[in-house]
Amino acid sequence: MSTRYTGGTSGRGDRGSRGSTGRTGKGVPAGVHTARRAWNANQVLSTGVTRAQRTAWLPSWVKALPPGLIVLALVLELSTPTRYSFASFLTAAVVLAALLTRPLATLVIGVLSIALVLGLHVALEEVYPDNVTGPIVTLVLVTGFSTLLAMILERTTLQLVQVNAVAEATQRALLRPLPDRVGPVRLAGLYRAADEAAMIGGDLYSVRSTPYGVRAVIGDVRGKGIGATEGVATITSAFREAAAQCATLSEVAARVEAAMAMDREDMEAGVSQAAPALGMPKSWSQELFATAVLLEFPLGGGLVRVLNRGHPPMYRIFGPQGVCALEPEPALPLGFGDLTPVTASGDSTGEKSYELAEGEALVAYSDGVSEARNRDGAFYPLGQRLAARYGDGAGSGRRTGREGERAGGAEPGDVVSFINTDVTRWAGTINDDLVIVVLQHDTAAHAPAAR
Repeated sequence: MSTRYTGGTSGRGDRGSRGSTGRTGKGVPAGVHTARRAWNANQVLSTGVTRAQRTAWLPSWVKALPPGLIVLALVLELSTPTRYSFASFLTAAVVLAALLTRPLATLVIGVLSIALVLGLHVALEEVYPDNVTGPIVTLVLVTGFSTLLAMILERTTLQLVQVNAVAEATQRALLRPLPDRVGPVRLAGLYRAADEAAMIGGDLYSVRSTPYGVRAVIGDVRGKGIGATEGVATITSAFREAAAQCATLSEVAARVEAAMAMDREDMEAGVSQAAPALGMPKSWSQELFATAVLLEFPLGGGLVRVLNRGHPPMYRIFGPQGVCALEPEPALPLGFGDLTPVTASGDSTGEKSYELAEGEALVAYSDGVSEARNRDGAFYPLGQRLAARYGDGAGSGRRTGREGERAGGAEPGDVVSFINTDVTRWAGTINDDLVIVVLQHDTAAHAPAAR
């Protein structure tokens, strides 16, 4: 599955290559932005697909097989009795060239093979006294078909590269990379799509600096893979616009639900492509919803407001209470706002406020983490794993602020990397979209810059 680090590392490191995470389960150093780099579309369109791009994953000795087989055939023909023929080596060289090189190189390998057979026949008549016509005809046909095959492979590879580049651009447009810091909040995040080819699925996140403070949303649209991307686009775009204009998180959620309602209308009218792509009836539009948690870090600092709409509870770490879950008010997911009941406090907002210590962090995630199962069918115990890693036993649970951070030795990027590695080891294979975002309250470093 595709893996993407979407955020900073609390100021440590920069973007790296995409070869160190994903399905291997190995940890990724903090600061890696993506786990598998896509090819550069502009370069491909301007220079074409080169052999190095198409066969970069192969060892060098494999790429040297076509000319090596020609040399081997020549040596064996000259050093073995005449009753043995090694023309099949030349045929294999041409076919391998089609798989490993470009069409022109394949044609050159084929012509060299034909010339070698003719040269041996002219120079050493006893090598091919009666059967030279058969090998020549075979090589001509194989060369022609192999060159055609190389052309098809090159065109197909170019199309795949272009599709990969479009998927990369779409992913960056919908789920933009998180900066190291937004105001008094330090950030790190990771995104893994269940659909490897699509590179994007139904999980989402967005963090914005607004006149009301730093606001964020982490959510999970119903479904996964390509079919859920339309909902992701609607929610993230609506949140970015509403977060800067609405005074409360409840109003932001209402604006997002209004955008989702328009999506339902499009689905019922047949305008949207989401339902037909999944092979679903039009009534499926009534099941368009998303679990989400909305957060607001006010400008004054020391506080976070949380509106949880059916999403898994977040965890607090690095605080005076160690690792603990933020149990939300019961609430329906986004899309069911008209059915949201009035809470015990007498309103229907469901917002809750929490005091944050300096250096304390919140861990938000999707059900791709909490519902990952091991071989015995047990769910991944995120709270227990965080407590074992960052609780009192790790030295960070009883200390706060910078002291706790230094004692635990953990930053947002380290926490994200730990969860990603640990859940992969636990489950082996992740079959659902997965997102992890860590937000750390850190006004001390932000205050001098703000002044």
